[in-house]
Amino acid sequence: MKKLILWSILITSLQLYAGKHAPLILDCDSFPCNEVLPEARTFQKVENAPYWQGFDANGNVVGWIVLSTDVVKIKAYSGEPLETLIGLSPTGTITGAKIIRHSEPILLVGIPEKKLHDFVDFYTGKEATQEVVVGKSSKPGMLEIDVISGATVTALAQNRTILDTARTLGSAVGIIERTPDVPGHFIDTGKLYSWSELERKDIFGRLTVDQNEMDPSQPSKQDQPFIDLYFTLIDSEDIGKSLLAEGDYNWLKNQLKDGEHLLLVFGNGSSSFKGSGFVRGGIFDRVRVEQGLDTMFFRDTDYMNVSNHDAIGGPAFKEGAVFFIRDGKMDPGQHFDLVFLGSYYDGKGGFSREFREFRTTFRMPRAVYALNGPDPDTLIWRQAWNNKKAEAIILIAWLVLVVGLFVQRSWLTGRLSRLKIIHTVVLFGSLMILGFWFHAQPSITQILTVVGSVVGEWDLNLFLSEPFLFISWIFIAVTTLIWGRGIFCGWVCPFGALSELLFKIGAKFGIKAWEFPDGVHSKLRWLRYILFLGLVPAFIYSPELGERLAEVEPFKTTFFVVPWSRSILFFSWWLLLLVASTFMFRPFCRYICPLGAALAIPSSFRPSGPYRRNFCSSCKICTNGCEPKAIRRDGTIDSRECLSCMECEANYEEVKVCPPLRGLDKLNQKDKNLWTPSEIEKEQKLIEGSMKV
Repeated sequence: MKKLILWSILITSLQLYAGKHAPLILDCDSFPCNEVLPEARTFQKVENAPYWQGFDANGNVVGWIVLSTDVVKIKAYSGEPLETLIGLSPTGTITGAKIIRHSEPILLVGIPEKKLHDFVDFYTGKEATQEVVVGKSSKPGMLEIDVISGATVTALAQNRTILDTARTLGSAVGIIERTPDVPGHFIDTGKLYSWSELERKDIFGRLTVDQNEMDPSQPSKQDQPFIDLYFTLIDSEDIGKSLLAEGDYNWLKNQLKDGEHLLLVFGNGSSSFKGSGFVRGGIFDRVRVEQGLDTMFFRDTDYMNVSNHDAIGGPAFKEGAVFFIRDGKMDPGQHFDLVFLGSYYDGKGGFSREFREFRTTFRMPRAVYALNGPDPDTLIWRQAWNNKKAEAIILIAWLVLVVGLFVQRSWLTGRLSRLKIIHTVVLFGSLMILGFWFHAQPSITQILTVVGSVVGEWDLNLFLSEPFLFISWIFIAVTTLIWGRGIFCGWVCPFGALSELLFKIGAKFGIKAWEFPDGVHSKLRWLRYILFLGLVPAFIYSPELGERLAEVEPFKTTFFVVPWSRSILFFSWWLLLLVASTFMFRPFCRYICPLGAALAIPSSFRPSGPYRRNFCSSCKICTNGCEPKAIRRDGTIDSRECLSCMECEANYEEVKVCPPLRGLDKLNQKDKNLWTPSEIEKEQKLIEGSMKV
């Protein structure tokens, strides 16, 4: 029955994910276009373009409006883009920006929506070509904007979204001269490469279309593909002279003007990439290049026929061509698409044909085209790590120290008093370092983001973008698999540390501990699993809904905002949990925490738990002293409940506490020659009871 329920939840989650976000279509009749282009009184969509034009009362153009996702696809922390409406004036000034939809879990990290909207408002009145850095910069001329504390990745992604969108829009309407985002240069070493060496260097993009892909209605019996294209830029002499005769290549290079590039295409298959438009004065209607909003078609004057290549060991091709990419539209350092338009006779008439478009994305490898600055594809996470390099080292050192204690747990548990002191110090350190200093409280939303990425599209850059959380989750993943959830939940979790320290303080002031009856406790501990399983489909359906429901975690109120600045509901919930912590051991952790539930599941298989003896099945010393109630009646330990305080393991070695050890010690104080038969029998039973299980 349980498996059936879990499968139902998983299937429902996948179905919900499939339709969680319909694409937005810009329509100024329903979008707040006047807010981002205030001088406009009327709006009109530009034909065959993704943007709209705004006009004043006299019919004069006052700017353009575009939705960012029609121009760029920059993923933020949630794995989804920040869908932003942006206005641009004829002078290249950003007239306004407004977030239309986002999936960022900013509420959980203590960022009110207003903070994000204020961040976006900063760009109003700024030139689209202005260099803006999130944080501080030593580079002269940079415009600085403060990081949104606790939402660094969101800020970095939004910065790129607004600027890249405005610049691409400006380039498309002709008011901003297109320049590479990051300048670069082709590398020439004078070497010639064989075909296999070129392939190892990832020189070629490849677009293959099978016969069945071209015409799904008619299963093909042909062995060859419909089209199989190899392509690359050959501005680099290393590449060009490896593939073409030196004389031909030198002639092509001499024809190049500033901002122009050479695209080499080789093709096999039953079709041709040259197409029916290959006539004098015409265009190559079957193949083109697209980059951003720019589309680059080729005319007969942009073309030179290539019969084959000169690279050693390469395949033979049916056709080849070199195309000149004109007008300075191509940025060779960025991704571009090769688009192929194929057609086949559809049988509906004498000349009736069905057309299908296929494309592939390619980027010149850095070994051929070197950037003169940081790669924009990795700028967000690299900038985040550079900004927090020193703090990341401190965090790693702290977590390594905690791991070291567990590795040396035989020393740590050698004396119970020492264990308790060190445990308290580590709890306090984790609270101050991870909680109040770094604001690095791990949350269930990170697990839910992983689930969303697995169901949707996995992007490692997304998880690298928050250094503290990335480090913390590496720690959590490794230690949970070895020691179970207890090392994180019981020693490192900032809110767990706060809750336990409050309980210890309450005991110091004589507050009597209170617990639910065993029957109530055994049922309540399942609540956190119910919350976790409920959050998974909610988050997959809508990250916004998931993050709001995940506010059952009091982490935001504790570490990211002033508690009394929140609504009465959140403040009361936070206060209730802290007050309850003073007379009950970790109430949130044991009964409510969905993150604890998620980590408890793999903890069931931990290979390194506390040691137990045969006698533990009948002894209640550790059971009565176990604050999380992780020891069962038979003396075994429930690894899903265990918080790895290791006090039972300290008792395991303590002669004055552990009954079989105490009994053996007492017997050994007497001369064995004077032992009675009953004492000899007792020794055997004590030895059996002290044996490890």
